[in-house]
Amino acid sequence: MAKVPLDEFYGIVPSENELSILYLGYSGILVGIGGKYILFDPADMLRGAEESLKKLDVVLYTHGHYDHFHLDSAKSIFKATKAFFVAEKSVYEEIREFIPDERRFLAKVGEFRVGELNVKAVEGLHVGRIMLYRLSSDTWSLFHGGDSDYVPLRFEADVALLPTGKPSPTASPEAALKMALDLKPKVVIAIHGSDSQHKTLQKLLSEKMPEVKFLAPEKMVPTKIAFK
Repeated sequence: MAKVPLDEFYGIVPSENELSILYLGYSGILVGIGGKYILFDPADMLRGAEESLKKLDVVLYTHGHYDHFHLDSAKSIFKATKAFFVAEKSVYEEIREFIPDERRFLAKVGEFRVGELNVKAVEGLHVGRIMLYRLSSDTWSLFHGGDSDYVPLRFEADVALLPTGKPSPTASPEAALKMALDLKPKVVIAIHGSDSQHKTLQKLLSEKMPEVKFLAPEKMVPTKIAFK
């Protein structure tokens, strides 16, 4: 099993107009932006490398399905980083036993502050409850769509991490396009889907939003991309 290249990821220092990413798989992704490090839906895809997380500000879980959340990995992440955790209710109930109140946030619909970041949570559309997140500071904004079907998004984001499908029964390239049309991002990063579904989204974006940069990241390959 290939090693998770965390040292290489942390060696990439994005400028104020860039973000660095390490795509883990499904909707799991580690992001560096504006000096902050954010981890979404890691499940167990860090493969025991949690102790090598050199810096992590916040971990967010959209829901509790196996490809998004893994309890032992969450415990290891918190032990290694003491990061803030934001979680949908089913996940929140599992992590509350080992994460103190001041580091743990229940994802409720609305806006709240997590450390130095603004978080807006909206309920998505999936098999069971799912929460989608917009994180922002004074200089950037970032949206993560889990593996949700389309729901109206009444806000914008510089960067949109959008699911295209497989193995989700709800996500699709068409739903991702509708999210992008709402969000008006500068960059779309495709997650949680097959190569063909990512290509379909890329084609739809080229037709409807040709000004938007598109990236379908390779798993376990650190990279960076400009968003301004």
